[in-house]
Amino acid sequence: MYDTVIIGAGLSGLSAGIRLAHFDRRVCIVEQHSTIGGLNSFYRLRGRQFDVGLHAVTNFTPKGARRGPLARLLRQLRFRWDDFALVPQIGSTIAFPDVRLRFTNETELLESEIAAKFPDQRDNFRKLVSQLIDYDDLDTELYYQSTRKVLGDVITDPLLCEMLLCPLMWYGNAREQDMDFGQFSIMFRSIFLE
Repeated sequence: MYDTVIIGAGLSGLSAGIRLAHFDRRVCIVEQHSTIGGLNSFYRLRGRQFDVGLHAVTNFTPKGARRGPLARLLRQLRFRWDDFALVPQIGSTIAFPDVRLRFTNETELLESEIAAKFPDQRDNFRKLVSQLIDYDDLDTELYYQSTRKVLGDVITDPLLCEMLLCPLMWYGNAREQDMDFGQFSIMFRSIFLE
């Protein structure tokens, strides 16, 4: 019998488990991947283990920025920007069998991709982005809404809904086949806008 079950053996899950165990709690950490570490993981190739380190940092800000999570983290840990080889995202692609959407942290590229591949959804996408920018992180009533329902009310093409959900759900979420709208809003802004 466990005192706590932690879902996900990324750095946060492992840290929480270690902390709880330190206070004599019985902890079970479950992970769907074949290895631990989340975005700070490793892989094996031809019998050798390769540490890939932390390979994704969201909320990137340029050197010298005083605001934002990355700048705050560097200040709190007393690291200098030059201690790391951080570079902005050059680009990513959501690739489904018949459609690809390229994106960076500039909304314009994703919007132009959507306009080209889903022309009737451009205004709907703009409406969604506006709704996500105005989303209040402290409104708990909105937080737990189904993202699929909210998306379906704004984006009328099911394929586009799936393509927008795919990279965000890859990072993990508490609901099977869906995610809380609050989590979606935070992740959407982090991945597509910041």
